[in-house]
Amino acid sequence: MTGISSLWEFLSRDAAFFGGPESPMLSWIGSFGIVLFFLWHIIRLRMDVSGAQRPFNRVRQMLIALADERGDVDRERFTNHALVGFAPPADQATSAPTRIDCDDLQAVETAMQKEPMFRQPWAQFRKTLILEHVPWFVEPRIFSTRRAEEIFTQDTLLSHRVNLAFYSQLPSLVTGIGLLLTFLALFIGLSKLHADGHDIAGIQGLINGLAGKFLTSIVGLIAANLFTLIEKPMVFQLMNEHHSFLSLIDKLFPRKTMEQMLEQLTPMHRAHGGARQTSGGGLMERIGGTGTDSLSAPIAELTEAVRSLTKLKQGEQATVQRTAAELPRVIREEFTAPMRELNDSIHELTASLKDMHRDRTQTTATLEDLIDRLTDRLAEQRTSSGLSRTEGRRFWPKRSLVSSQRPTA
Repeated sequence: MTGISSLWEFLSRDAAFFGGPESPMLSWIGSFGIVLFFLWHIIRLRMDVSGAQRPFNRVRQMLIALADERGDVDRERFTNHALVGFAPPADQATSAPTRIDCDDLQAVETAMQKEPMFRQPWAQFRKTLILEHVPWFVEPRIFSTRRAEEIFTQDTLLSHRVNLAFYSQLPSLVTGIGLLLTFLALFIGLSKLHADGHDIAGIQGLINGLAGKFLTSIVGLIAANLFTLIEKPMVFQLMNEHHSFLSLIDKLFPRKTMEQMLEQLTPMHRAHGGARQTSGGGLMERIGGTGTDSLSAPIAELTEAVRSLTKLKQGEQATVQRTAAELPRVIREEFTAPMRELNDSIHELTASLKDMHRDRTQTTATLEDLIDRLTDRLAEQRTSSGLSRTEGRRFWPKRSLVSSQRPTA
């Protein structure tokens, strides 16, 4: 409690510095704190804005150079010199395009990949780019289906580098801190008042230091106004850099609109209308020249597409015919060796079967010879043992029956 009382007494004690009015120490300390807070945020704002401007400055020179070299190529390609669907006349030299969009895209791609701030938004913007389909004698253009401001937004590029929302509210914060310290000083002065009987003690100290108690409010208002005067031009310069970057990106990769596509389908050189064929005279005379000119480009592109499709179909048919012609030869070459081996195997199997049949025949003949010998031996034994002729006659028919049942060779 003693420490708190001492601190309270120190903060409520009136003092004068630099010849200023007497104010409580709380007001002087708060004023110095407001000044330091103001200076610190001014330095921090300056560093953040400078860090955010460096990537814009590094890529701006390259983008300006590409845009200056391009010149009026966009206007000429989309208006006066649109030759989509027509070949240039022989006696008229066509001016070659001074810029190639693919080269510009590669240069911008390299520059964007080097800057961490642009790397992620550029990857998204890269997906919106489309390549124009034009005849072979016209250099294709690269267009974007979305504007650059839809991808390279302030939140995407600057939110993680400069806290613009905080700096816009900083003057109000400084003013509020000054007013808070002023009310605390008045509170300290009013806390010294107390009734002493019929008299009020401490009124003299409140009136003597009353002017100094508004010191923090004055310092806070001055700091808030100065910060606004410094912050707004710096933020405006940063926003100007951002808008300049967006305009250069849109100039290098313009958005493909419906009006531009319709204008591309309508040829601007009416001199080609006199070279129309006069076949089907009655019908073509009833159709205006404007309609013919407007339909020539899509008809030419359709004809080219049909020719390409016909060539593709002819190539496929030729491939099929070539395959059908080569198929018998390939089959014959591939199956000659296996068929030869199969034939040899069949011949070997036939020869083996013939040999087996021959061996079986020989075996059968040998077996029959053995049976005949055995039968004769039995007949001789019975004859020698004194059997009658009748029994001998009964035996022989059995032999004949057995012989007749044997398979013939």
